[in-house]
Amino acid sequence: MLRFFLLLLSSTSVIFLISGSIVSAKSIKKIVNINNIPQLIANTDLTRNKIPDPHWKDNSCSVCHKNATSASKKNLRKKNISDVCLSCHDAEYDHRYIHPIDIAPSKSMLKRMESSYKKSLKQSAGKISCATCHDISIQCKASKSRQKLTNPKFFRSGPFKTRSQPCYFCHDKNEYEKLNPHQQLDGTGKIIESKCRICHAGSLDKLKQAKSIDDVAFHAPADNLASICWGCHVWTPHPGGQFRFFKNAAGPNHLIKPSLTILNSLQASQKNKNIVFPLEPKTGKVFCGTCHNSHQKGVIKNKAAAKGAGSKSRLRDQNICQNCHDK
Repeated sequence: MLRFFLLLLSSTSVIFLISGSIVSAKSIKKIVNINNIPQLIANTDLTRNKIPDPHWKDNSCSVCHKNATSASKKNLRKKNISDVCLSCHDAEYDHRYIHPIDIAPSKSMLKRMESSYKKSLKQSAGKISCATCHDISIQCKASKSRQKLTNPKFFRSGPFKTRSQPCYFCHDKNEYEKLNPHQQLDGTGKIIESKCRICHAGSLDKLKQAKSIDDVAFHAPADNLASICWGCHVWTPHPGGQFRFFKNAAGPNHLIKPSLTILNSLQASQKNKNIVFPLEPKTGKVFCGTCHNSHQKGVIKNKAAAKGAGSKSRLRDQNICQNCHDK
């Protein structure tokens, strides 16, 4: 059975290393060892969003290595490098990363493959592993430290301008680009139901009858619907995320629960403009779909929910900021 690998969600927790274990600043008394994480998650003692993030931390070598002072491929905590990653990353299905591991690339893929990717296959007996696409050692090299901003997920041979660019080291670009999830209607105007499945879970009949986002199921955690988009789009806090003069170097973060003032403004805009600005049903947070309508024009029949489909940047309203903020 194929296993799927995921990137860890960024955590706001500060981490401390105690005898090779990770400790969240929010629960300093609870020591979390990498080998215990899968069991803790299974027992619901540790939820995914509470896993401390060891990436890009210069004191986190012992999370992956048995001996932090002489960290190398030879002293990883687990023999298989993907198993090291899967100690924290969900090994089950999540839309953000639908790429199988433990399979050998075809001959045609090997011909396209960039040399560093081919070299990485030697670590995993010629099969695809997490390290095929992610050069984990980038985080450990002082000379690569600036890639924390430009290549935060440490893609091998990165950074890339688009999320799909490294895919073409294996996959034929012409064929790959035909899989546009936003092209949801065929030549006759009929909905391509297989495209619905890329984002949506559950019964398609129920999906067609849905009256609001509360009636819709997704292939994503209920408290992180934005992760659906991250599978193809590189997420940058925006607008203004490309500028680094913010006190918070990450830039503005809109993926939060709006304040009461903001929420009132948003609800007033919905009523006055007859537009739906959906929030995450479980958390009430803003997610990508709050501002952007990912559907092709003609798919959604509800006029308020359909606005923005096919528009520039798929914005539900071209003056999007004014729906929450004062001019």
